[in-house]
Amino acid sequence: MFPEAFKYLLLLATLQLVSAAAKTLPQGQSIGATTNVTIQSSGIDRTYLISIPPKFDAGDLTPVIFSFHGGEENATEQQELSQFSNSEFNDFAIAIYPQGINKTWQGVPGDSANDLQFVTDILDQLEQQFSIDTARIWASGKSDGGGFTNTLACDSTLSARIAAFAPVSGAFYIPGSGCDPETVTIPCNPARTRIPMLEFHGLKDKTVSYAGNSSRKNACLPAIPHWAQAWAARDELANPTVNVTSNLTADTLVYTFGTGADEGLVVQVTDSKLAHDWPSTVPVGDKETASFNATPIIIEFFQKYPLL
Repeated sequence: MFPEAFKYLLLLATLQLVSAAAKTLPQGQSIGATTNVTIQSSGIDRTYLISIPPKFDAGDLTPVIFSFHGGEENATEQQELSQFSNSEFNDFAIAIYPQGINKTWQGVPGDSANDLQFVTDILDQLEQQFSIDTARIWASGKSDGGGFTNTLACDSTLSARIAAFAPVSGAFYIPGSGCDPETVTIPCNPARTRIPMLEFHGLKDKTVSYAGNSSRKNACLPAIPHWAQAWAARDELANPTVNVTSNLTADTLVYTFGTGADEGLVVQVTDSKLAHDWPSTVPVGDKETASFNATPIIIEFFQKYPLL
């Protein structure tokens, strides 16, 4: 009655549905809750927090948001800070909060952990345990975690698995000191062009200066405008040194790079009153409040950019 090719496609679709439905939540995990998970990576035990969203359905493909903590902070603090487990902002994506060894990340001067492998191992485990939407895996992080978010975007392997990136108050260390922060060459070897990048930074950041630093921890930090322009050039946007400037709030400017279909592929948000913080209108711990919330802006940005 049906052509053989149609029968094959019908069987394949049925098997995929059965496979998706079979992937129930791992033991100890539940919808709307956060669980600590231990995983072997590079021969040692590593941990991460996983938060299952309210709208999770084992039969549906589910996106993933990685959120990396800052230096001297931890996964629990990052969950509270970034609010990716807050259903007001995110009710659809699994949120992952990895824990860095010695509370820092690969790429920070003096760190020797293989965190790129750690993220790879987490992704592999998630794809085994859940029906992950592999086109909608995103990464964000603050400070050292923001720098590591950039490291992921520059990695020749993981930049092909993670769709979009959003560092906050990012520390984008470059080996060597004595550089000119406004012209230093920024090493980066992504697997593709057109990598979506959104960054937030404060002019009052005294930890990771907006103007960059020729020698912090015996390494170089690029000026944030130079870093953003480098991403625009790397993404092959027309006129990468040119952007459209708009106001988000009275304190906040948005620099949008790209034109036409590429407009907004690279965005840098600068707040004149923000220090070394994650922008939020609600106090989180000892952090100062801002005139806007970064988290919903990040999630909206992520949703615009699935992996193509």
